[in-house]
Amino acid sequence: MTGFKPKKWPKQARSKASFDAVIEAAARLLAESGYEALTTNRIAERAGVSIGTLYEFFPDKETIVAVLAERQMARIVERMRKAFADIGDIGPWRGVIHLTEAAVAVMAEDRDVHRALLRQIPFVAHLPAVTEARMAMLDLAQQVRIAAGDRLDLPMPEEDAWLIAQMLYNTILEIALLDVPPAKKKQFTRELARLTYRMAVGRDPMV
Repeated sequence: MTGFKPKKWPKQARSKASFDAVIEAAARLLAESGYEALTTNRIAERAGVSIGTLYEFFPDKETIVAVLAERQMARIVERMRKAFADIGDIGPWRGVIHLTEAAVAVMAEDRDVHRALLRQIPFVAHLPAVTEARMAMLDLAQQVRIAAGDRLDLPMPEEDAWLIAQMLYNTILEIALLDVPPAKKKQFTRELARLTYRMAVGRDPMV
């Protein structure tokens, strides 16, 4: 293994275009065929670059996957921070719905890519970018707890918020990866929001 670091990062526009094409090609191939079928030759062909150009930047397919995972995690964290910023004073129940729907939506956008990254490739879960993303999401959960103040009914507020966030991460991912009609996915998302509200506030929302 190489530590999953590119040999070099692109500096010029043309090099950046080739670099990005390789990452995008890997994403599409993962979504279509899964990790076992992924090869550097297939990636280069799909990206429209020579295998020599691919190896100019990347030592192996694992590094390509690592860079892809880093980009996906960064996008998820950015979207969730925006969702939190958008809550404003809409109220606890609507805020929980907004955050839960945003989380499921961003994971479902590239569902097949996320399925491959987080379910088929064991080393991805241990990448620094993935660990940092999960820590960022846990930090966001604590920000939600602090913003909610005494509206929450948590005996151990910091610890309980951490536990709820851990449960939510895995459940949101499962909902996002489900092969069900959109209406069913929305139903699951809404129910998850209700259960989350009940855990945090101690009662069902008044709707």
